[in-house]
Amino acid sequence: MADVCVVGGTRFFGKLLVKRLLDAGHRVTVVNRGITPDPFGTSVRRLVADLNVPGELAWAVTGERFDAVVHQMCYTSKAAVEAAEAFGDRAGKFVLTSSMEVYNKDTFRWRIPAPAMSVFAREEELDTAHYAYDTELPWEDPAYLGANYGEGKRQAEAALLATSRVPVVIARVAHVLAAKGDFTGRVDFHLDRVRDGRPIVAHAAPGRTSLVHAEDAATFLARAATTGMTGTVNVTSPDTADVYDVCAAVEAATGLRAHVVEKQDPAGDPDLSPFSCPADFGMSAERAASLGHRFTPVSEWLPALARTAAAATAATAAAVAVQEK
Repeated sequence: MADVCVVGGTRFFGKLLVKRLLDAGHRVTVVNRGITPDPFGTSVRRLVADLNVPGELAWAVTGERFDAVVHQMCYTSKAAVEAAEAFGDRAGKFVLTSSMEVYNKDTFRWRIPAPAMSVFAREEELDTAHYAYDTELPWEDPAYLGANYGEGKRQAEAALLATSRVPVVIARVAHVLAAKGDFTGRVDFHLDRVRDGRPIVAHAAPGRTSLVHAEDAATFLARAATTGMTGTVNVTSPDTADVYDVCAAVEAATGLRAHVVEKQDPAGDPDLSPFSCPADFGMSAERAASLGHRFTPVSEWLPALARTAAAATAATAAAVAVQEK
């Protein structure tokens, strides 16, 4: 049994992570603003802190000790340094939930150029232990942070690796999908357009990308927090997918045809699929496999996910129709 602190943990795969830890018998403390309801009742301890307010995290965890901290809400170098200072050596390890976007060459807009990386990048091709970071950049500006998400995650990795007093796991997570509770709405985007007969726009000859099921992402993070794992690991299914694979799963789930329109320059088009990439871009799952961790292939989970999501949206639409009568 371990004492695990989850910073965040009230939505999407953060909730699944907390459930995984509880189901395995671990003690869980959740740190967040205390605004978003969660289903855990008295099963978890709760500490309240607004991570946008300097010093609140340190105040919230003063005197606390944990076997591991899983930080789901660390988007900048400044946040990483504050977390490292807040917990000090009172955590057995840090697990940072990072992103596949750290490999996106188009997001290297700061003063450091992108290194040479494979199309489906391996962890060692981007070593953020030797990456410069700057806590004085305007990270508190939502517009700046939004436009520099990939850079923020790279610098968060670099800052935590440089300042943490305890071992660190960097979990670089692919595009996460779930049938329910997915606030991104990426699956519903396709369901809605297929049901309405609207086009789904894609890049010309769209590339393939990396996906991971929310349940798999949560399982990995729980394992990273409660075992001796360290280092950087790509959290991704071993196979890849493109917009046509997603549409095929939606077609099978609904019995309707998807109308995909390829465009040379679809930037800004409201019907552009969030799964359309101008070229292949993703991650290798080889290191996770070498550690004995198996992620479920997209081909195994995507069809079932689409069926569940289709049923859920159909039920919601039916309920709305009844209320409107």
